[in-house]
Amino acid sequence: MAPRSARISLEWAKSLVGLSMKVPDYWWDGCKGYRLNDGVIDSYDIVEQKWNLLLNSRDDNDRYLMNYTAVSTYADSDSSTIDEYQLPFAEIYDGDDIIDANNGVRYFRTPPSEWSKVELEDGVNEGGRTIDPIEWTGEKEEPVNITDEELDSLRDIDGEIRYEKVFEWLLPRFGEDNNETLFDWQAARMRNYVRKKEVEDGWKPKYYQGDDTIQPNHVARFYGSLLAKMLTGSRSINQMFCTREIFNAVPPIQESMPKNALEDMTSCLHYSDDWDVMGDEDWDEVYDDPKVIAPPHTARHRVKHGILEDCYIQYCVNPSRWITTDESRIAGWYHSCMTIGPDPKPIRTGATLHTVCITQGPLSSYKLYARVYGGKDDQDMNVHHKHTVKRAKMVSLYDFMLESFKHKGHCVVMDSAYMSDAMAQIGRNHWGINMVGTCQSDRTGAGKLGKADVKAKEVVIGSHESLMYQHNTKPLLYTVWGDNNFVKTLSNFHSPVVVRGGMKRKKRNRSTKRRDREFTDVDCPIQQKDYCETYHLIDKGNGAEAKYDLSTESHLHGWSPKLAARYFNMNINNAYKIHCYLFKKHHPTKVVMPLKECIHNLTHSLLQRGDSMRKRGGGAPPKATKDITTSSSVDGRKIRSDSVRQPFTSPTATVTGTPQTPVSGLDRRTLQYRQVAFKRRKEQQPGRSHISIPVVVKGNRATSYCKYHNCPGKNTGAKRKKPYRSKYACEECSLEKGSDFWLCNSTKNVDGTLVVVDCHTAYHVQKKLYTAPSPVSTAESSIISELTE
Repeated sequence: MAPRSARISLEWAKSLVGLSMKVPDYWWDGCKGYRLNDGVIDSYDIVEQKWNLLLNSRDDNDRYLMNYTAVSTYADSDSSTIDEYQLPFAEIYDGDDIIDANNGVRYFRTPPSEWSKVELEDGVNEGGRTIDPIEWTGEKEEPVNITDEELDSLRDIDGEIRYEKVFEWLLPRFGEDNNETLFDWQAARMRNYVRKKEVEDGWKPKYYQGDDTIQPNHVARFYGSLLAKMLTGSRSINQMFCTREIFNAVPPIQESMPKNALEDMTSCLHYSDDWDVMGDEDWDEVYDDPKVIAPPHTARHRVKHGILEDCYIQYCVNPSRWITTDESRIAGWYHSCMTIGPDPKPIRTGATLHTVCITQGPLSSYKLYARVYGGKDDQDMNVHHKHTVKRAKMVSLYDFMLESFKHKGHCVVMDSAYMSDAMAQIGRNHWGINMVGTCQSDRTGAGKLGKADVKAKEVVIGSHESLMYQHNTKPLLYTVWGDNNFVKTLSNFHSPVVVRGGMKRKKRNRSTKRRDREFTDVDCPIQQKDYCETYHLIDKGNGAEAKYDLSTESHLHGWSPKLAARYFNMNINNAYKIHCYLFKKHHPTKVVMPLKECIHNLTHSLLQRGDSMRKRGGGAPPKATKDITTSSSVDGRKIRSDSVRQPFTSPTATVTGTPQTPVSGLDRRTLQYRQVAFKRRKEQQPGRSHISIPVVVKGNRATSYCKYHNCPGKNTGAKRKKPYRSKYACEECSLEKGSDFWLCNSTKNVDGTLVVVDCHTAYHVQKKLYTAPSPVSTAESSIISELTE
């Protein structure tokens, strides 16, 4: 029965009859292998809407139905008659316009049979077929695109170019006319997030209440506090606002904003407009700032940072010919909701940041592009690329990563995560880009040949010899170089050339397995030389950025805030590269300020933006000196008496609050309960040590004898020497001994006169649990206590 869908144009379908084909074994069900089978399109089946394949082998006269995807995929692109056929990316249906056939070629891994080993004669450095690179037609003007007006805006009152001004000039801008700065855009998102938490979660901000809302200058100060936090060792908010310890406090942050404001903005690091609880129809009624709509087909986990990511792409520079791409893991990804949240999880192995940077010239390590790939939910990558047979996601990624660099003759250096036969062919034939990079053996047809020759010991580790394999018809060259390990590279613009003494390496002694102290000139393929001289520069740039990574609460916030901080940190390095170039050009007699000092100036600039945020003074900063003769000294602000965090107090200090009165006669369970309760009270009041407390005594006996052997009651002259009776006991000694430990701490009637008896203090001084008050220091308890003198 004929299909009910749109019918393929019969005239166009019959025009493909006679097309030469090369079909691999794995196309047939139940077959494996990459051996190619020559064939031809014999006819077109109108009912099935498919083409019949007839193989050239004499023992196979069967015809195999192929859909158009298979026809365009396995068409012989090297055939002399390929240009006579129209092969668009999709079928042409009745009524469709004619589509250019030159773009419908798809690429896949080439078979090993199409590669040949390049043998170099003795004393000859070249061999094989010469491959000419794509001619460089890129910009040859100034590296930085900046107008005279913009340049003047970067100068201070003395006419000197300032780093902090360059940094803000590079920050992303939003809006139709690019009139909205990063701080304006993020302040609006944070205000919406504050409103969302208030409506949905009942959250009550500490600082932003009433008419106080997050302003752009507040966001600038917030970024300045993150920089200051990074510069001071990633201290907590409580430490940064400490008023008693100079080594914890950060006075620039204390002066810039109140502690409550920093805590509120830190809670809003998840700023975004993509929540689903509030519908679009209620948006204007709930929120003051407009909703930001992400582009169509944006992955769910990219909504929060996709717009921010795209705006960080800068076109204010003219990149040199050599650029490099790299991938790196996002810091803190493991603790984000993307990896530890409930199913379905869009990310299971972590997020990677793909970057493109300049690796030659004065702007070396300048980041040109950054893109986070989060996994299967990236709709723009989780598709078959129009030029590939299989789902080569890296080709889809490179298609828009290198969009602004196509057809200019750029030389792109990459690692094995990207490079393959398909990537190299598409880059040269359709993007006009020269490509070279390391390559895994299973991503190129020559990999199988290289494995066999390495196994046969044609090249060994440490010999610095080379094996080169060139494709018979295509501009592809695969090399295996015997360094400290086997280094395998693939290029689409290098010829089979070995550079004698082209690199310096420390050779490893084969017997001792130790490397030499001195460098030795060794031979290497020319594509290996270009790779080694270029790729390491992006690592140096990443290392320079890593020293000043913005500090965020990794366990409290998820993935998007870390990306926002990563892009902000990336802009720090980009701004410094442009600052150095402009400063050297316009101030040739002056020395460029180091990056660390530039970041210090940037931090102060951000922390001092706009009007003051404080409604009252920040208080006196911590003292630079500290009294270390006693543990009871307290610097800074006075501690409230009801504060949980009480400092150590002397035994003679007055303890706030009324202690709970224990009851005489302690059993085991009561003793255990009281010990737990006392431990809790002592944690809240660190100075609570051996306090004299009154005790409720059961029975007829109203008091008990003092436990202190030098109690003054023994000196009354009575025939039977007995200590005084007391109704006070030591709280801590009673719990330690398991029974009430009585000690005098009251007045006694001696010969009609009331006197103070303090056996409690005398006992603890004798046991060295207290320090005796000066000037009297004695273990004897007198009728007149030292505390009353």
